[in-house]
Amino acid sequence: MPIVILSERGQLVIPQQVREKLDLRKGSRLYLEFSQPSKTITLRPLEAGQRPSLRGILRHTRALEMLEAEHQAEIHRDERRRRG
Repeated sequence: MPIVILSERGQLVIPQQVREKLDLRKGSRLYLEFSQPSKTITLRPLEAGQRPSLRGILRHTRALEMLEAEHQAEIHRDERRRRG
């Protein structure tokens, strides 16, 4: 398995042999998926016109907790505005 190095600008170069096997060219679209618990990154080529599935995208995040906290902060702001 080839090893890639992250550049200062956060870019990766996909090795030529991998690009050729996957028929990747300049402008090819790739879907990046990461898993926080296992600290893994997966890149999957997208076919022309294909959109990535968003199913499970928030699975390993604290999205619900963050939304609830944001909602509570919004409620408190509204209450302060009403009071004056």
